[in-house]
Amino acid sequence: MKLFNVIKLSLLLLFLIPSSIFSTLMYNQYDPLAYHTIYGINQTYKKQTSKFQVSIKLSPFYQHASYAKDGDGYKVPAGSIFGRWNIFGWFFGYDGSPKNKEFTTTPNGTWKIPDVGTQGRYSKLSDAWRVLDNQDEGSGNPNYDYTELSLNPNYTDPDYFSFSTPQPKSLIAFMPDFFTHYEKFGVRSQINFDFDCGLGINIKGGLIDYKQTPEVKDDIGFDKITGDGKYIWDWFRKPEVFEDICKEFGLDISRRQETTLEDTHIEMHYQIPFEIMNEDDEHVVTLIPYLSAGVWIPTGKEKNQDAAFSLPTGNDGFWGMTFDGQINFDLPGSMQFGFGAGAAYYFDRNLDNYRVASHEYQQGIFPWKANIKKDPGLLWNFNATVKALEFIDHFSAYMDFIYLRHNKDKITMQEADSTRNAYFVPKVNEENSKWWATMFQGGVEYKFSPGLQIGIGFQTHLSGRRV
Repeated sequence: MKLFNVIKLSLLLLFLIPSSIFSTLMYNQYDPLAYHTIYGINQTYKKQTSKFQVSIKLSPFYQHASYAKDGDGYKVPAGSIFGRWNIFGWFFGYDGSPKNKEFTTTPNGTWKIPDVGTQGRYSKLSDAWRVLDNQDEGSGNPNYDYTELSLNPNYTDPDYFSFSTPQPKSLIAFMPDFFTHYEKFGVRSQINFDFDCGLGINIKGGLIDYKQTPEVKDDIGFDKITGDGKYIWDWFRKPEVFEDICKEFGLDISRRQETTLEDTHIEMHYQIPFEIMNEDDEHVVTLIPYLSAGVWIPTGKEKNQDAAFSLPTGNDGFWGMTFDGQINFDLPGSMQFGFGAGAAYYFDRNLDNYRVASHEYQQGIFPWKANIKKDPGLLWNFNATVKALEFIDHFSAYMDFIYLRHNKDKITMQEADSTRNAYFVPKVNEENSKWWATMFQGGVEYKFSPGLQIGIGFQTHLSGRRV
């Protein structure tokens, strides 16, 4: 008898998949529209059956991605969302390092590298420099001259850094792609307080587990590289060399997995229907305006600046406010359709030890850290929604088409030493923060009874930049 009760309870929990949690804008280009259940944005109208209702919802979910859209809209491995990792960017920059890392100039007076006095502390970087020029790397005199390989600050990869200078194959080869396998699953919850006057309040949150598993692949024909270029690439691709250089920067490039909370969102919304009649006093359509305002509370985790594959689990530690509006048209006995827009505004904050580019050619890895003030750009969206309640007995469905855009952040250097502020080029980070996406989501639900339903939903990107 006890076993039978356990089975009944398990089946009941399995079928309790809710349909009233909203998709909500987040300052997170890895998960920009938090998708909770099969009714997506859910700014359409559903008639209330009592004066006051309280409901608690739980929604399990799963996400997976191995690819992303880069800044030019091309499909790339997820780890290269901002472009290939420019290995030579480590050596670019006018006084690009913090003062406590005493670098010297190269013969052309432009790059900054470890000198004899500091190479004991930065041994791999010092070795890397000797591989790039004609100094002895330890096994004779290989004479790998950087001018012969066109390794100078006037060259970079036009396909990934938007410069027009023709690029030798030898330098493109030093920009590896990181194939990152991303997974996230968990449960999101919501408690709703709804009044028959059209006013409602909801509180949303979540508990998630995510992991990123990186892998470097030879996807651009490294086997075709010959001569000095092949020697240098073979040296850089050694795991112990690449990892040790990253360690000198204080950067962990290993697999990342975390179990933590997401941010919490509290929202108040208002909607009230207006029946529109024709000249014969027949009800032809119901017009339902929807308005809402909410606040994001940073209960999730921020991205770890010293872990390359760490991800924020919310709005990256920022407080924010959301505003949404939609006009819905309910055709009696048929379907609803609507058009809406929303925006999210986030408050600036000071961040210490934040990784900032020290040269415009750096990408993938920013070796140095500084104190900054970050003012997130405005995040906004437009959407079109179609919803059919019980279009077939007990079956309901919906579809959302969404365009969302995040304007680039503003980053202001906050170092006490004004000279050190000039070492950094925050415009690279600002450009990485700019993204947009078009998304499509939908779902189908089957209702067994007013309090019991089962459904399935999906969400996918159609196009975008840096998402």
